[in-house]
Amino acid sequence: MNQYDEALKKETAFLGQPRGVGTLSFVQLCSSFSNYAMNAVMIYYLYANAPAGLGFDKADAAQLISLYATVVGMTTIIGSYVCDRILGCRRSLLVARVTGFIGYTLLAFPLGVVGYAVAMGCMVFGSLFAGRCIETLIGKFYDENDGRRDSAFTISYVISNIGAAAPALAGVIAAKCGYHAAFALSAVLSFLGTVAYIATYKKFFGNIGLEPDDPLPADKKRSFVVKMLIVVAIVGTVLAVSFATGKLKISSFANVVSTISIFIPLAYLVFIYSSKKTEKHEKKKVLCLLPPFICNAVTLLIWTQTISILAIFYEEKVNRVIFGVEIPAASFQTIPAIFAVCFGSFLTMLWTKLGKKQPFGTTKMGFGTILWGLGAMIIALLYIIYPGDAKVNAWWIVLFYAVLMFAEGFTCPIGYSITAVAAPKAFVTQMMTVWSMSQSVGAALNMILVNFYKEGSEVPFFIGIGAVVAILGAVVLAFSKKLAEGMGMEREA
Repeated sequence: MNQYDEALKKETAFLGQPRGVGTLSFVQLCSSFSNYAMNAVMIYYLYANAPAGLGFDKADAAQLISLYATVVGMTTIIGSYVCDRILGCRRSLLVARVTGFIGYTLLAFPLGVVGYAVAMGCMVFGSLFAGRCIETLIGKFYDENDGRRDSAFTISYVISNIGAAAPALAGVIAAKCGYHAAFALSAVLSFLGTVAYIATYKKFFGNIGLEPDDPLPADKKRSFVVKMLIVVAIVGTVLAVSFATGKLKISSFANVVSTISIFIPLAYLVFIYSSKKTEKHEKKKVLCLLPPFICNAVTLLIWTQTISILAIFYEEKVNRVIFGVEIPAASFQTIPAIFAVCFGSFLTMLWTKLGKKQPFGTTKMGFGTILWGLGAMIIALLYIIYPGDAKVNAWWIVLFYAVLMFAEGFTCPIGYSITAVAAPKAFVTQMMTVWSMSQSVGAALNMILVNFYKEGSEVPFFIGIGAVVAILGAVVLAFSKKLAEGMGMEREA
């Protein structure tokens, strides 16, 4: 690494962090704003009757939401391979930003089911190239024991959650101007993030993340890319024809994908662990990352429910009048953004102030997971307090999100931070992607559990989920010191 790159790593111009981290945080902000705006209204768009929506039934709509999240998570492992071995983080991220923008733009036009399918295809293709490039690039700005690392990931997390204010705006726009206008908002913000990244591409990054960490020989690169594009085209065509002819149903396809997606990250962890490129001391780190990975997967199961099962709950069972104003159901997803920024900012300052006295990252992860379990139990409590057709007071939803977002402040940014420490040098981006695939595992588990979600079974359904999540968190909390030592983490990690 040259002197210019070393100087970039030592910068403190952005909240005590390098300017490149500032750019990546803004890109993350725009990306999350676009994604949150889309997700906030998507389920309602899917089951709204034509011409406003696509007319799917509610069960299929909920499974489509989870299916998209699962497939995105699955394809990121390919993207991380492309990043680590062919393009490098910087180029992969550029391709992903441009492709994502095209997807959002297609949704802004009334193109029906075909337009929706092509747009989702673009999103998936973008994630295929993206992997977890942003998190990997952030990690590359810090040495292994740089005390700023946890704060950097938490700052990025807080800023990205400012973008989660989008549902409030998207919900209002969808109610006033239609769903396609809300999707247009996503397209505009995606465009801004892409432009900002291109504008600072060289000045703020130098050579950091430009080249692959473990490059393929030049003669194999083109062959891999061509084969990958052919496979994507064939799979896309087969699925399109199968759905169009009615030979493949959404529910059956979702069940197959969910089963596969649960095992893919575990299989990839085995591959990384057994690779000759993974040193002996790195193998222990990989094993110690597995319990936090499982915790993150089950917490993201609960999060996926907030944009699928619970999104329908907000529309049908919640009294959405607050201070005399009826709030669109989609706008409820702004509430977590507010809490995420508040709690994330507080925790960032707390970790910075505590320095080496702060808890291990694994301790934070275990505690946060327990809180996620309590959040699920709050929903069960609401079904007990408000049985039948009784409407739930909206302030209960505020409390629910307060618990969830306080919990997320302990799990989401910390998970990426400990993964940055535990990742073998030959698999940095791929390990980040494996960690991110805990989201696809959570979404897959949700797709499976949706089959057991029946009217009248809500209380045992959510109590069961909450109890399992809380118990897993307690186990990680109990063994947090041993797990942290196994990863070779310093106290501030």
